[in-house]
Amino acid sequence: MHLTIATAGHIDHGKSALVEALTGTHPDRLPEEKARGISIELGFAHATVDDVVLSFVDVPGHERFVRTMLGGIGGIDAVLLVVAADESVMPQTREHLAICGLLDVPGGVIALTKCDVADDTMQAVAEDDVRELVEGTALSRAPIVRVSARTGQGIAALRTALLAAAASRRTRERDVPPRLPVDRVFSVKGFGTVVTGTLWTGSMAIDASLRAWPSGRSLRVRGLQVHGAAAPLAEAGQRVAVNLAGVSVDEVSRGDVLVGEGVVVPTRRLSVDLRVLPDVPPLRHGTRVHVHLSTAAVLARVLLPAPADGQAGRVIAPGASAAAMLRLEGTLAARRGDRLVLRSYSPVSTIAGAVVVDPAPPLRARLVGTSPATDDLDLSAMVAARVAEAGASGCVAADLPARCAATVAATAKALSELEGAGRVVRAGDRWVSTGVVREVRDAVLARLDADAAADPMAGGVPRAALRQAFGRRTRPEVVDLVLDALAREGLVTGDERVRRTSGGAAREAVDVRVLARLDGAGTVGASLAELETAEGLDRKVLAAVLARLVKARDVERVADQYIASRHLAALVADLRALRDAGAAPSVVEVGWFKDRYGLTRRTAIPLLEWLDRTRVTRRTGEARVLIAG
Repeated sequence: MHLTIATAGHIDHGKSALVEALTGTHPDRLPEEKARGISIELGFAHATVDDVVLSFVDVPGHERFVRTMLGGIGGIDAVLLVVAADESVMPQTREHLAICGLLDVPGGVIALTKCDVADDTMQAVAEDDVRELVEGTALSRAPIVRVSARTGQGIAALRTALLAAAASRRTRERDVPPRLPVDRVFSVKGFGTVVTGTLWTGSMAIDASLRAWPSGRSLRVRGLQVHGAAAPLAEAGQRVAVNLAGVSVDEVSRGDVLVGEGVVVPTRRLSVDLRVLPDVPPLRHGTRVHVHLSTAAVLARVLLPAPADGQAGRVIAPGASAAAMLRLEGTLAARRGDRLVLRSYSPVSTIAGAVVVDPAPPLRARLVGTSPATDDLDLSAMVAARVAEAGASGCVAADLPARCAATVAATAKALSELEGAGRVVRAGDRWVSTGVVREVRDAVLARLDADAAADPMAGGVPRAALRQAFGRRTRPEVVDLVLDALAREGLVTGDERVRRTSGGAAREAVDVRVLARLDGAGTVGASLAELETAEGLDRKVLAAVLARLVKARDVERVADQYIASRHLAALVADLRALRDAGAAPSVVEVGWFKDRYGLTRRTAIPLLEWLDRTRVTRRTGEARVLIAG
């Protein structure tokens, strides 16, 4: 087992000396640091205690180096908050603790240092101050250990407290590809470029292919060291040194992130849930801030929604939270659920934190969002929502794992299921909701009809003109998808010039009429004979209409009934919502299903069999169970 711990605390409170006392290694490595007796860069040291590797990231305590501290605090398992007994709580103690809260550091241990130069009264006062400071934070129940790095007082007890923190550490994401924020870059003679960092997720092996963001450069792992020793594999949570092949030392930088496929998406916009610290001024719309994500930092503007009550002003009060958009001035590689720290532009100080709701929101996305901690959408629903939000611009499949905080395989499976259910379609390298495709379809037909009425002799509309007719927010591939579908249905003809076929408009009207009839029939639907009687259509004509509607995925045939696809999608969504809320029965029996959806046994049985085929349910004897997914 290993535990990655970052120090935190005010300058000259003894963080580096304490790390040396715990590990036998002084973390300061720069001559300037040793000469001045303060940490400027991140320092690293480790020790093995009772088969647990304690890996320390020693951060600078000076306010000028908070950016460096932010680069070291990300991805850790616990914090070692250091407070000198002879000085008690100081400004950087408060700021470092606030940063730990904004980054959701799960807990840790508090060390009251320099007890050899503070009498019992001073130690007691300092301990009271610390207890008051950490009240209501993740460290509110953390042990306070009185220590002296100079005399060795309390060091053994501190090790014991840190081992206890290891036992309750947060579970790491190990089933996703690797993600390594880079905190150091240097060159080793005979080996080449080496980067170091704390591996946030997954595992990393020799010869693995990675990508460096924000540059997008492809890299290969030549060699690995974990805690200073050569290793074939590094796992999430470990301090890692990576020897990279095919890249020079000036082609990768601190602040870059090395990742596997689908972990992050490079972006210049972030949809976030933002929380302002309680002791800072209100945060106003348009404020320029420094945004920190692990070792990376960019400038950004905070964009806030207009107040729902119509009152003037866009502002987040101290201690309050709100949805916001961050318009970045540089590129960040982010993932849903990432935690950010916001610092004021000038003078620089920590003012807020944020959780990424969507790392690549549509350009004109509304300023709404909910925290991942309270978001109850399952993956399929989240993927469907992302595709729908993209509108006619379409959603890039490669971005979905990072936008949904899922694996590439899981999002591909969700897309396949949604496609099978007729809710999304592929248009080139993008995915579009079928509802949006229907809207574009209606708009294309309306444009063709209008142009034909205005100039019957024109011979149709150029395909290129149709691609451009709906603006930049409608991808040409979506228009082509619609035109190809209309051509297959016999409603339009032509390649470079597109026109309505003779009778096409009348055929479209009949299709709309039949679909409206089925829309009104709910999950019961209607048979061919029932539709024939209701619509007064010839059976062959009606069969052709239904075939077109099924092909367009507006309608699905379930046994002898034709049911509008949207009703089937709503049925599936309701069953899954009941399952996720724990309100569904342990087994789905025919009687419960009939009563829930107002069906007869004759109409319920075919629907249950359809749910079996589409893997929403699985039959066990005479009953069924809901399948997860």
